[in-house]
Amino acid sequence: MQEEMRGTDVRKSGCKGERDDRGVTMVMVAVALTALLGASALAIDVGAIWVARTQLQNGADAAALGAASNLIDLTVPSAPVVTLGAAEAVAQAVGSDNSAISALSLDVPTSDIVFGRWDLDTHTFDTGVDLTDPEQVTAVQVMTRLDDQANGPLPAFMARILGREHFDVVADATAYIGWAGCAPEGQLVFPVAIDCCKIAGSDCQQDYCATVQNPPNPCSLVIPQSGDGQVSCLQFHASGQQNACWTEFGHASSVSSAGMKSIIDAGTLFKVFSGEEYYVDSGVKTSVLDAIQDRFMGNAEYSGNPAGVDRYPPVHTPPVSDSWVVMLPVIECQTGIGCSGGSETEVVGFACFEVREVAGAPQKVIRGRFLCPSDPLFEECDTGNQCSGGGNYGIRADIPVLVQ
Repeated sequence: MQEEMRGTDVRKSGCKGERDDRGVTMVMVAVALTALLGASALAIDVGAIWVARTQLQNGADAAALGAASNLIDLTVPSAPVVTLGAAEAVAQAVGSDNSAISALSLDVPTSDIVFGRWDLDTHTFDTGVDLTDPEQVTAVQVMTRLDDQANGPLPAFMARILGREHFDVVADATAYIGWAGCAPEGQLVFPVAIDCCKIAGSDCQQDYCATVQNPPNPCSLVIPQSGDGQVSCLQFHASGQQNACWTEFGHASSVSSAGMKSIIDAGTLFKVFSGEEYYVDSGVKTSVLDAIQDRFMGNAEYSGNPAGVDRYPPVHTPPVSDSWVVMLPVIECQTGIGCSGGSETEVVGFACFEVREVAGAPQKVIRGRFLCPSDPLFEECDTGNQCSGGGNYGIRADIPVLVQ
């Protein structure tokens, strides 16, 4: 009997253990299901947030670029005008052409369109500028959002199980439109780069147009029919006196005369960008100066096809070239090194220059004028479809870039 009782007790004890195991298992399953639902909610809603964020960013990018393209009216190059109203209208129109999950057409309030100045050196956006000054207004920041302020928040999906009804999603973009940051293929026909310290102060930060009112490195024209008054001399020496550098816009340490002559003949075969670094060189390069003079005057292989024109009285028959407007790359300061080779130097912008006279050895100079937008000849440096990114040397860009 005792053995039977013990057997019965064992069987009763075993049933109780099974029921306890089932209870623990049910709790664990419930916890796992809750975690799984939470993870599912997180995965689905995080995915929706990322999709919405990407769509909002696309809308902000497009709206900022559109606004920047219409930020400055360059109808009169010498008198650009800030057009905030036109920029705002384009930002809103472009925004409405974009969507973000729950918003089929993005509304961009004017309060989410901010204008200011983008500092290329510090990569900061300054809104505390005179918004009527085209020299200061160079950037626009556009925000796109899904929240209570615009377009409504993004509805939650699975997260509602956890008590979350919606999410706020925001994106922004800053577009900059400033001054020439590239020279199109074939535009640069001079294998010459200008030291920024010579035309924008010792720190390269001064007002270019104010600086060149008094010709840098002044000299006088030699040929009377070329006009009177002082101009600037681009000097070529194998010393620190050199204020203009030779270059073939290459990454090889040697700057060859053959490469520079090919540029004089046909221009660069590629775009030259501000921010890129190229080798430069000093010295006379007599054969290159002679090639520039031949191209200018229409001599030798350029006979009958001069790059220059007979612009200043008295007009000659046949014409005698006394003016050739060219775009020149501006490079970082050469103080102390005088264009000597050995390392690459950065292009920081582009300036407009009128060649008046070219003199080979023993003078070894190019005489001419640095031009600003107020000069009627300045428009001859307008290359069209000019990208942004260079310093302010007068040539404005008409293609904005995203900077933030």
